[in-house]
Amino acid sequence: MMDTRLINLLEEYNFTDMFLDENVRLYHDLKIYGDDATELLNCFGEQFRVDLSKFRFTDYFPSEGDRILPSLFRFLTCKKPKEYEPLTLSKLNKAIDIGYLE
Repeated sequence: MMDTRLINLLEEYNFTDMFLDENVRLYHDLKIYGDDATELLNCFGEQFRVDLSKFRFTDYFPSEGDRILPSLFRFLTCKKPKEYEPLTLSKLNKAIDIGYLE
């Protein structure tokens, strides 16, 4: 069962009309990334006493900033855009139970 405190925290960052369930992904569905993702995870770690020291932020979220130049570079070099791992509410809920997020 989803922790209602987690849902309440995420509602502060949910600027979509998407219903929050365990399969919702922070970046892919809610479009949370960059500074907002950092702030959310810091609040999450503090509120739920979850250790984030081994969490690899760049595996799950892009940084904020210029998207045009990197897109142009990928186009010119025929590189695919980076694919980010999905960070789901289910994974955050599990982190609350076990005390850390990897």
